[in-house]
Amino acid sequence: AVMLTLLVSSFAAAQTQSITGKVTASQIASTGSIGVWEKHLNCHGEADCARTLVRAGGKYVLMTSKGTYELNDQVKAAQFAGQGVTVAGNFNSAKKTVAVADMELYNSSAISAGVQ
Repeated sequence: AVMLTLLVSSFAAAQTQSITGKVTASQIASTGSIGVWEKHLNCHGEADCARTLVRAGGKYVLMTSKGTYELNDQVKAAQFAGQGVTVAGNFNSAKKTVAVADMELYNSSAISAGVQ
């Protein structure tokens, strides 16, 4: 019975879903601002600064309205540094991680067109 409870609780913690947010470096997410990094690193814009910070040891993360999640697919995340994306995957809210199944640029006009 204990094993079943553990399986159920770990299954409940990780949910497959799609969430929209921005791909950035963990250091930028923790400070909430790009300005300090642009001055400190002499980088230009969030994408450039995020790449520089990840090369220095940071991780790509997804910043959302519900929190910040570490992305397990750092190679795919690098393609979207500094951009708004929709990530489909297994979100673990307890660990704040995402096992990425798919990632694509966020397209607000496609969503709006679907509503009309």
